[in-house]
Amino acid sequence: MRDKLTDEELEALEAPNPKFVREIPEIYTVGLAKVEALEAEQAAIAKADKEAQKAAEQERIDAAVAKALATVGAPKAGALPEAEDTTSASAINVDWSKANSVDLQVFYPGTASMEWILGRNHGGKRAFTKGDRCVECHSEEIADIGNLIVTGESDKELEPNLIPGKRGSFPVAINATHDNEYLYLRFSWAEGQHAPVPFVDGGKMDPENPMKLAFMLATDDVEYADRAGCWASCHADANSMPDAPEKDVLLGSDLASRLDLNSGVTKYLAETRTDIELKGRGGKPLGGWDKLKDQSEIDKSMASNQYLDLLRYKSGTKAFEDGDILAQRNMHGGQGAEVEASLKAGTWSVIIKRKLMSDKAGDISIEPGKVYNFGFAIHDDYSSARYHHVSFGYKLALDNDTAEINAKAQ
Repeated sequence: MRDKLTDEELEALEAPNPKFVREIPEIYTVGLAKVEALEAEQAAIAKADKEAQKAAEQERIDAAVAKALATVGAPKAGALPEAEDTTSASAINVDWSKANSVDLQVFYPGTASMEWILGRNHGGKRAFTKGDRCVECHSEEIADIGNLIVTGESDKELEPNLIPGKRGSFPVAINATHDNEYLYLRFSWAEGQHAPVPFVDGGKMDPENPMKLAFMLATDDVEYADRAGCWASCHADANSMPDAPEKDVLLGSDLASRLDLNSGVTKYLAETRTDIELKGRGGKPLGGWDKLKDQSEIDKSMASNQYLDLLRYKSGTKAFEDGDILAQRNMHGGQGAEVEASLKAGTWSVIIKRKLMSDKAGDISIEPGKVYNFGFAIHDDYSSARYHHVSFGYKLALDNDTAEINAKAQ
């Protein structure tokens, strides 16, 4: 029945009714406090168990390494040939034992855009618009969400182009630390099985790059970045999304002289548009790529920190890009960073060394005592465009236990 209602009828039905306002009973608030305390206790126990398991595994690894090193140079008769040494010295000198570690899930989002999040098919729309973070509602079901979308089982029809065998989610370990000058991040995750793409010749969207990793930083000045992270830049009319304009429409637009539209509409922020279509009334396409504000207004947004700082590494070309997202995605102009990446024994590892402070436009300077919005994405298995795995929006800070990405001092 819900789907048969018009948007106006639905809005009227869901509007809060002052007549139904009731004082919350004390028994409810007391019970809620008890439940929250119990959940916090259980979470602390689970965290302690996980840390103990990690410590035990690391102790086992260290013992095995020490035993192997003790026998180097003194092979016994009949011993097997020495295994190939796959270790290499790192040029990024960091004591990772001092870093904070957190495991976060990335998942396959399909065509879910900001317009979908704010639309009628998203049951969490009201909570989101009132300030709830995506991860607060969905942290325990990330794997389920990814699997439902990647297999086409989602009732929201968020993936019309299925890729058989593509994984719906996977965990990523992030180690974070800093010194007086640099932020150090290490991302580690297991490589998945190759899933050929049936609608691409050769089965690989980006044959040149087996993997690409990107992360974005933003202040709370960007609308919705505080709860959705980099999702604030994802729109339904972007390249490969459902309402993406045809190429001839883009290149024939008056905006072709202001935006780079050769590869389609890229990510952008609502702050640079006069309007964003959320409802699709009358068959209107969702989004607002063609509602670009004057350049003077866009310049004001940049000066007001209303942008996303974007960094991306490509494993095949070894290229590292440092740009920003505002009116469109710009992959150049930032201060850059040092990167080391490897794939060993089926595990990807990407280390990024980035200066905390920057005087480049579009860069976020990371200062002690402040909290920043953080999101990341991984294009694994030669994927490109929207066919990636993404995180929810998280918080990054220096020496702050309230942030999920808590970079501890060296």
